[in-house]
Amino acid sequence: MKRKLMLLLTCLFVGIGLATAQTQRVTGTVTAEEDGLPVVGASILVKGTTVGTITDIDGNFTLSNIPASAKVLQISYIGMQSQEVAIKPNVKIVLKSDAQLIDEVVVTAMGIKRSEKALGYSATSVKSDEIAAKRASDVMSSLSGKVAGVQISNTSSDPGASNSVIIRGVSSLSGSNQPLYVVDGIPLNNSSTYSSDGLNSGYDFGNGANAVNPDDVENMTILKGAAATALYGSRAANGVILITTKSGKAQKKGIGVEYNGGLQAETILRYPEMQNEFGMGWNGNHTELENGSWGPRFDGSLQLWGNVYNNSQKLKSYVALEDNIKDFFDTGIRYSNSLSFNGATDKSDYFVSFSQISNDGMLPTNADTYDKYTFSARGSHTAGNLKFTTSINYASQRNKFATTGQGLSMINSLYQTPRDISIIGLEDLNDPFNTPGYYYTPYGVTNPYYILENNLNTYKSEKIYGKFEAEYSFLEYFKAVYRIGLDSSNSSRKLGEPNLELLFPDTPNWSNALFGHTGQVNVEKDNRREINQDFLLSFAKKVSDFDVNALAGFNYNERTYSSVETTVTGLDIPTWYNLSNSANTPKVVEYSYRRRLMGVFGQIDLAWKNMLYVTATARNDWSSTLPKGNRSFFYPGVTGSFVFTEVLPESLRNVLTFGKIRAAYGKTGNDASPYMIDPIYAQALASGSGFADVTFPLQGTNAFSLGNTLGNASLSPEITTEYEVGLNVALWNGRVSLDAAYYNRNSDKQIFSLNMDPASGYTAQNINLGKIENKGVELLLSVRPIETKDFSWDLSWNFTKNNSKVISLPEELGGIATIYGLTGSTTMYAIVGKPVGTFKAEVADRDPNGNIVVNAATGLPVAASEYAICGDMNYDYEMGLSTTLKYKNVSLGVDFDIRQGGVMYSRTKDINYFTGNAIQTAYNDRNTFIVPNSVNKVVGTDGKVTYVENTTPIESSSVLTYWDNGATDMGSYSLIDKSYH
Repeated sequence: MKRKLMLLLTCLFVGIGLATAQTQRVTGTVTAEEDGLPVVGASILVKGTTVGTITDIDGNFTLSNIPASAKVLQISYIGMQSQEVAIKPNVKIVLKSDAQLIDEVVVTAMGIKRSEKALGYSATSVKSDEIAAKRASDVMSSLSGKVAGVQISNTSSDPGASNSVIIRGVSSLSGSNQPLYVVDGIPLNNSSTYSSDGLNSGYDFGNGANAVNPDDVENMTILKGAAATALYGSRAANGVILITTKSGKAQKKGIGVEYNGGLQAETILRYPEMQNEFGMGWNGNHTELENGSWGPRFDGSLQLWGNVYNNSQKLKSYVALEDNIKDFFDTGIRYSNSLSFNGATDKSDYFVSFSQISNDGMLPTNADTYDKYTFSARGSHTAGNLKFTTSINYASQRNKFATTGQGLSMINSLYQTPRDISIIGLEDLNDPFNTPGYYYTPYGVTNPYYILENNLNTYKSEKIYGKFEAEYSFLEYFKAVYRIGLDSSNSSRKLGEPNLELLFPDTPNWSNALFGHTGQVNVEKDNRREINQDFLLSFAKKVSDFDVNALAGFNYNERTYSSVETTVTGLDIPTWYNLSNSANTPKVVEYSYRRRLMGVFGQIDLAWKNMLYVTATARNDWSSTLPKGNRSFFYPGVTGSFVFTEVLPESLRNVLTFGKIRAAYGKTGNDASPYMIDPIYAQALASGSGFADVTFPLQGTNAFSLGNTLGNASLSPEITTEYEVGLNVALWNGRVSLDAAYYNRNSDKQIFSLNMDPASGYTAQNINLGKIENKGVELLLSVRPIETKDFSWDLSWNFTKNNSKVISLPEELGGIATIYGLTGSTTMYAIVGKPVGTFKAEVADRDPNGNIVVNAATGLPVAASEYAICGDMNYDYEMGLSTTLKYKNVSLGVDFDIRQGGVMYSRTKDINYFTGNAIQTAYNDRNTFIVPNSVNKVVGTDGKVTYVENTTPIESSSVLTYWDNGATDMGSYSLIDKSYH
């Protein structure tokens, strides 16, 4: 909540009777009505004389020198309505706003509340109304495009899928780049359940943060820099998302009841652009059994197509069905309901909520559904100087997901449909022609409706998280806090594929498409538990013109994980997905770990006359995942801010209401994943002699073999060093405000599995390597052009530009390391001097003038001798625009999320080039042509190379080969621009 720069709280005591030397002790709290946050930094006066200042971060005050005759407090505050209250035990003062406010109390690391003007680092806060307005199914989707420096992306369009949140660029090559989520002071496990294979059997069932009910959130604060996150230890190296939930508030009568509901519809915004000139066939010829659109030009004739069943065959018009892909998808529907009850007294408060979200996605049938239910209960009670706070939260989730990727998946089958085939005409599964046995093509795909109806991919999870906290205030200036939190979850995923061999024996497709598809059941059960304990001791005191706040603490964190995955193949009953439904021996993989992290930390804040602030932090961690000699690591930080408007004359401050410059420097560490130090053993698997692998147990004998990744007893933690400078300005009481930042972050000693020569007996070794730099600017501009009693118009614009660079890699890597191999002709790398996530791919050879070299015999492009850099995954810039019109309690808002630049791998483009569905493949009406601006390479007898103009056209029969090989882009054709607006 933004407040006026000048904060003045005057306390005028009006007494009855004669003045005496007696005094009384007065205690109380000053908060703001709008958000319930405390008013910090206020001056307290008695009859015009200052007797104290509120320095407590919770807005509490205690005064022992108030005249006994005083009966009434008069409260005034610039930007707030004046108020008079009677003195009573533990007086509660709530001020109402009467102007646009510019100062804000924000929740920072370890739940510490601080004035925004005291922060020397970037911390963006988002209030509950902004989060709830979008009626999103999770807490992060509503922030997409709203926070500078924070990239929020959906990993899938399926309901309940994960959100990827990247703060200030990718910093780790092999570890997680996701921030730490902290709910009411307790870390929340945000692990995702997704397929690690992006090209085969892909799925995404969401992440841990999805368990938070958006309607329960009071405020979210995003801590971006190392100086802001250091107190949270190694897991905060990529930033922190602080979530503060709602608490009970005093009601005039009865209890507070709040209901929120929403209904949203979603459709696919954009489809691949398809050609509508050529249909089913291959190499220019019409065929009855084909998955490609390489046939002759459409002529409207009647054509037989598909397999023969019972002496019958299907007949269709040979015309383009322009919307055959679009017609397949539905409109997705999401509806949500949330109900809460709350209340409070002078000593206690409570909040209870229930929520439900149901989402049926954009696929036909109920193959992509998501249902989530949450329950939350929290409360606090104060007894003297002791305050107890508890919370418990429960979330239950159910998902269905249509597996993606290559092979017999729905999406792969969809895009391998010729342009003249009606996809919605395949919906009737009682029609034998629509079954896998008689499906019109046997080439590695089948009816997408059959897959949706018969393949199984479900997920169930339950999550319980909460805390107990005890807070004790003593000796006037001290406060001790003990907090213990638990996050426990269990989940199960079940995948089932039918035995197509048994279902459709002796059918036309049995030998080509169905052979080997004997069905399988895969069941995976996971259990996660995290225990977090904090002990904090804080001190707050005003000394002359200085406010001193200090904090010391100890943190203990333990995380355990266990999983059992069982797979059985060869189903006896083709569509019964049960592990007992096979005579084969199930394959069982069990995995577990326990890791501990302990840390001690401290922080000291110094403030001088509410204008100059300095904060120093330090933390030392001990991690169980690192070798004994390196498991202790220390990282400090320091920040400062200067509110320069405090020294400006009052006449200028009517325009420049608030101005602050800030600077921060900090370090954070990041430990390793479990079991990277010592070698591990796994159940043995030996490659066979070309027929099959030898797996154990074998004929009653079990065996284990040493893993192929060499451990490293010298691993050390990754260390991130960052500095930032920033500026905050507010004009005309906050009607215009600007937050600007420049940062430079370096992540050193990356923990990575480096490829090795298999002749050594290992294929990889865990080592520390390389340094990555991210630097950039963040801008946030907010404007309120119109404000009347009942109407307001708000505009917001944010801009982010992050420059990523790999600074160094080990010499033995030759300046390059593989991050992800996508296909045989496209790979993502870390390359010294280039951005993280640089793509190298096969490209056409070119002469010195840039002309494409083609084969003189075929006219087809010739690949260059080396792969070339073809862009990187990073955006050039990101920008968000928001506008909100509000009349009384009704608001209308529009948001734009703009991201420009960067490239990504597209399997969709790849498959549509192969099938001849892409619009590019209709170039020159598929007639013979000469590659434009192409040359032939001529090597003389003396070895001299010359280039001559190419005159060899590509034959019509080779047009398919030309496009399937990526045309003139060759292997790089599957990389596409990832910009969107």
